[in-house]
Amino acid sequence: MSSFADISRLVRPNRVAVIGASDRPGSFGHSTYNNVRNNSVIPGGTFPVNPAYETVLGDRAYPTVSAIPGEPVDVAIVLVAAGVVLDVVKDCAEAGVKHVMVLSSGFSETDDSGDDLQRQVVEVARAAGMRVYGPNSPGLTNNADKVLLTMSPVAGDDVSLGPVGLVTQGGGLGRAIMQWRDRGLGIGLWASPGNEADLDVSDFIQHMVDDDRLRVIGAVVEGFSDGAKFIAAARRAQEAGKPLVVLKIGRSEYGQKTAASHTASIAGNDDVADAVFRQHGVIRVDDVDELAETLLLLVKALDTDIQRIGQVCVYSFSGGTASLGADMIGAAGLQLAEFAPQTAVALAERAPSFGFVDNPVDLTTKVFTDSELNREVFQLICDDPNVGSVLFAMPADYGDSTVSVTTDALEIAATHDTLLIPVWMSPKHGGGHTVLSSAGFAPFDGLKRAVTALTRVVGWVAVCRGPEAVSGASPVAADHAPGATPAALDYDEARELLRRYGLRFPAETFVKSEQAAADAQRRIGRPVAMKLAAEGLVHKTEVGGVALGITSPDEAASVYATMTDSDRLASFGFVADGVYVQEMVGDGLDVLIGAHHDEVFGPVLTVGTGGVETEIEKDVLHLAMPFTDEQLVRALRPLRLWQRMQGVRGSRPADLGELTRVAQAFAAMFLQETERVAEVEVNPLRMVVSESGTECVTLDAVLLTR
Repeated sequence: MSSFADISRLVRPNRVAVIGASDRPGSFGHSTYNNVRNNSVIPGGTFPVNPAYETVLGDRAYPTVSAIPGEPVDVAIVLVAAGVVLDVVKDCAEAGVKHVMVLSSGFSETDDSGDDLQRQVVEVARAAGMRVYGPNSPGLTNNADKVLLTMSPVAGDDVSLGPVGLVTQGGGLGRAIMQWRDRGLGIGLWASPGNEADLDVSDFIQHMVDDDRLRVIGAVVEGFSDGAKFIAAARRAQEAGKPLVVLKIGRSEYGQKTAASHTASIAGNDDVADAVFRQHGVIRVDDVDELAETLLLLVKALDTDIQRIGQVCVYSFSGGTASLGADMIGAAGLQLAEFAPQTAVALAERAPSFGFVDNPVDLTTKVFTDSELNREVFQLICDDPNVGSVLFAMPADYGDSTVSVTTDALEIAATHDTLLIPVWMSPKHGGGHTVLSSAGFAPFDGLKRAVTALTRVVGWVAVCRGPEAVSGASPVAADHAPGATPAALDYDEARELLRRYGLRFPAETFVKSEQAAADAQRRIGRPVAMKLAAEGLVHKTEVGGVALGITSPDEAASVYATMTDSDRLASFGFVADGVYVQEMVGDGLDVLIGAHHDEVFGPVLTVGTGGVETEIEKDVLHLAMPFTDEQLVRALRPLRLWQRMQGVRGSRPADLGELTRVAQAFAAMFLQETERVAEVEVNPLRMVVSESGTECVTLDAVLLTR
């Protein structure tokens, strides 16, 4: 697995050179050098490099980086045409530059020649021990240390200190999130590594995990250049207790194609990406607004008793608003807090008789005429130990009245561990909205957006700090390793390989005649299944190659004759090799278990509903390998299969320990045999539950080789 780069001197450089610096206003060479020189703190100095100028912004200009006197520069920012970049990088390598930041476009995001040029740049840089940031990048902004290595002409206006780290492959969406500072989002570090020719998103996530000033990390990802490295970074964030929120582009085929052309990353299988995110506690959002709002809410939530934020009070002075908020809380699977008895009594005594206070709370417009009502009731709610968060919903602007109500709420919430979630539903932003925004509590624009963000935060707490998982899984067809041409392994070989790793198969015999089929059924002495064997045949049921419940030798002979009939099989393009006669295993729960190589995240396990219901139910989970037993159990919970495993209508529950044992053995086989095995599927794996326990039996297996 790739290691993480030390980028401390990239984000906090001592000396910086700008290659392509310009005195011409409006040019990127001008805006970049102005940002580095006038909007940054660079202790060892900044140096313009451009043979066409004697000075830039009053500073002496140098023809090359190697002509700059003194110690080597930490960062050389490159703003020249793509065709000149390689020569510039060679000069930087000779000058001992530590990091080269290529803002120029025209590389792997364009065509094969651009991709080749990008590889050459990286080869020259790495041979000299130099790391490459970019190309096709807008730069880097380290607000915490006042280092603006960026071409943006508005970078100096978007400075906002705060505990959020942000990394985006694209610059436009990153700048949009940076400008959420007007809504109170403080970003300490923003990196946008573009094509990720060398340094990638994961390097910056890792750096942000190690920076104690950053408490929450956000990312906009169009694809992953190294999926395993991202998993390692996500795991580090989870271990450190730092939420990682990702806007992953590529849910649709259109998004995947656009992402590839934009940053030359691999968008990958989106269902697998979803599963990997869930496995490692990554919060996934669907839009820029959701990303910014979730980051804002997390920053606030980390300063409260975060374990309780899922116990919600909906608070308003509008009955309809309160009811709508409660409905959305319930639909999202969150919990309305049940007030402590003393709170309920006090609320009933103080609230107007025509409102309701059981949660949701509606104080009605009485708050406009009773100046102490809001303060006293809100104090009671925040004092209640059962309330972790308050969905504070303002339906409209009512001038000074809403100013008073919001001011009270802010003052009281500031002295409690209760999370205040303000919502402003009207497009008219009055004084109350200004009060909230000025205090760093920019309201959500609607109840649904607030509840969505809260649901994501509660889900993160459950996965990273609690025992229960809250999100589901989606089915996906397996992908083969890139460039591979899989072929089905002979069933006998597949069976023996899986047996070596601890999977159990029923007793069976391979036969090549009607008489042999009859003899095999007689020898087994109980109902049997018969399964066709033919070269290249993977899905037996699609060619009538599976028969169940054969109870006599004569029936076995007849089934053999029909199943292997050459004229019948010719229409499918197969020739029978013979038939497996297999003991029928008792009734049980059929499970699918498979493994394949995802093009981004590597080895992935799939588990879900098996047997004839697989295609209908599409009820599966995915886990990147390796995985823990706890991760497997957590991923199983949202599946419909989970309910069946718990026992229904008086049936015995299955032993999860036996399934996890089989899954781990299965994964161990796949990881050990990865050079040989491209994909493997057991379907069904039958879980037979009896008084003596649970037994998992492999009834069919397909193994594809590379």
